[in-house]
Amino acid sequence: MRTEASNGIRMVLGRRAYLAAFAFLAILFFFAYSYLLRGSSLNLAAPHLALGLGLYAISFAAIIGVLLSLSIVINAFAFSNSVKMSTKSGLGAAIAIAIPGALCCTSVIPALLAAIGASTSTIIGVTGKLQGPFATYEIPIMLASAALLVISVLMEAMKVGRCCMVKK
Repeated sequence: MRTEASNGIRMVLGRRAYLAAFAFLAILFFFAYSYLLRGSSLNLAAPHLALGLGLYAISFAAIIGVLLSLSIVINAFAFSNSVKMSTKSGLGAAIAIAIPGALCCTSVIPALLAAIGASTSTIIGVTGKLQGPFATYEIPIMLASAALLVISVLMEAMKVGRCCMVKK
């Protein structure tokens, strides 16, 4: 199982185009998640090192950037080689990672409430109740998302490793 996954990752990243796409996407997602994690509780736990982020937030942005870009590149490789894949876990993890950062302590929820016609007093009263669970459970949500991404990458890499392996 482990060798199939590592063979699949080596097979994909062994091609220059996929390696370049992986590097570009990893950097892009790192900066995107760095931006999302600025208001995160992960950012409050440590002194700020770079980009206005603490050690935990930078580490998490790097981990998510690498895993998400690897998942996308493996899926692109599989699609171009006609390997049947299911991207549901990777897509779900990508969406779940963005939710706490986007909904906790930002103006997204008040803007959505205003867009559906809520009054100012309703917006003020409801916003904290809606943002509270995202702030409280932000770290477990993000850890679960990272676990989904790891599982997704392993499953995708195993399928590519099994399907596209050249036997000598």
